Amino acid sequence: MIQFLHVTKTYEDDWKALSDVTFRIHKGEFVFLTGHSGAGKSTLLKLVYMDERPDLDRGGQLMVHFTQNLVFDSKNTPERSVQTLRRHMGIVFQDFKLLSDRNVYENVALALRISGVNPKEMNAKVFEALALVGISHKRLAMPYTLSGGEQQRVAIARAMVHNPYLLLADEPTGNLDPENAADVFRIFKEINARGTTVVMATHNPDFYLNSPFRRLSLRHGELLNRDIL
Repeated sequence: MIQFLHVTKTYEDDWKALSDVTFRIHKGEFVFLTGHSGAGKSTLLKLVYMDERPDLDRGGQLMVHFTQNLVFDSKNTPERSVQTLRRHMGIVFQDFKLLSDRNVYENVALALRISGVNPKEMNAKVFEALALVGISHKRLAMPYTLSGGEQQRVAIARAMVHNPYLLLADEPTGNLDPENAADVFRIFKEINARGTTVVMATHNPDFYLNSPFRRLSLRHGELLNRDIL
């Protein structure tokens, strides 16, 4: 599903956000990405959805493999194909990123509407996504009327409305109280149980300690538990 091979990412002033990172995530896995603030978690996720690219002069490479005929390679995927990559994944952020002038239904439906999905199919997909996160009854509410936990549920529904192969979550519970954080984590586990690969960046040990899911730990841009490929 996801493979990093000796990936390094350097920003201005020669700051290495990631240094020689190698790992593989298999289809259907739930994987935690952990590390302190600034360890490189967000950069790693940005590389997966190709908002950033590895340093070419370092020889690193990453691949996102959805199906046999749907493979994206950081060295060969042109910018015009990045939106195709992202249509097959869902992304959830810490700060929700909901449109304040659209209600819950419209926030979730927006990507489908832009893609030209017919109204009947769009309606069915939106209601299915809202039911998944338990917030169908709030479909006409505006984001500013919702609690933080409810807003994050809407963001998850939006990410899942097109049934992606892969769900990326960047500190999705960072702005939530413990009860809402636990609810969001439960939703992610349910999504994974349905077959979606989930990669969740978090600094909350309540999730990954004593968990059956694999953990990739970053420190100062280096992967501490390198996979053997």
